[in-house]
Amino acid sequence: MNKIIDSAADHFFEHFTLVVANDEQEQRTCYKTRHQVYCEEMKFEDPRPNGMEFDEFDEFALSCYIKHKATGDCAGTIRIVMPQHSGQLLPIEQNCAGAIRLDEHSPQRYPRYSVCEISRLAIPKQFRRRSSDNALSPVTGKSLNNGFKKNSPGRNFPYLSLALYFFAASICVLRDIENVYVMMEPRLARSLRMLGINFEQLGGTIDYHGQRAAFQISPMEFMQQVTPSLQRFQRKIMTELEEVPNFGAIFRHQPNIMTKINKEQRAA
Repeated sequence: MNKIIDSAADHFFEHFTLVVANDEQEQRTCYKTRHQVYCEEMKFEDPRPNGMEFDEFDEFALSCYIKHKATGDCAGTIRIVMPQHSGQLLPIEQNCAGAIRLDEHSPQRYPRYSVCEISRLAIPKQFRRRSSDNALSPVTGKSLNNGFKKNSPGRNFPYLSLALYFFAASICVLRDIENVYVMMEPRLARSLRMLGINFEQLGGTIDYHGQRAAFQISPMEFMQQVTPSLQRFQRKIMTELEEVPNFGAIFRHQPNIMTKINKEQRAA
């Protein structure tokens, strides 16, 4: 398994780079990718006239994405919703309160600055590995059989999804966030558990953008639980983060383009 993960990590960093959406163009890239996946491909949300999917939570969220080096395309995006005061709820609190079974697991138990929600993970179809082409790299189109043995339990190692979660978790560590919430497909949680990452499930499965359940984890536990090969993967991601332009801006609240977009919509 370690060899498989190392192979996937090498494959990832050869073809992808990490982007923190610090400016308007980068934020638009994230919103357009979300629209492609959530509105056009998955039909989870209604299409938007401007081709961008965003909501009120993006006003206090940091968006990130993985960029395909060869084409410049967005291969996947994720956001970290980070409330700053009591009037700002997490998406899970506003939209999926019934997904958390016990009050003791509620985000309301913690100061707002110490919680966040990782959400809107979106990987476009050209970068998702489908059952019909599992033997091919979603990046190069070449066979992965040498790196991912056909009968190996780790062959379908979800390295784009995992890289996005590591990306978000690394930022949470830098921001000293103690409790992370996420609405996740249980099958993804099981895949991550096989890699040593144990999200705590907080309730039963509900129908929210597909069959999902509420999970919780602390970023430090996330980092400590993983296998040595995944720790190497995470360290590479942290190294990439340190090379992101305006890296220090991750620690500050970023101006969001939503106000500008809303003005454009009203003007139209």
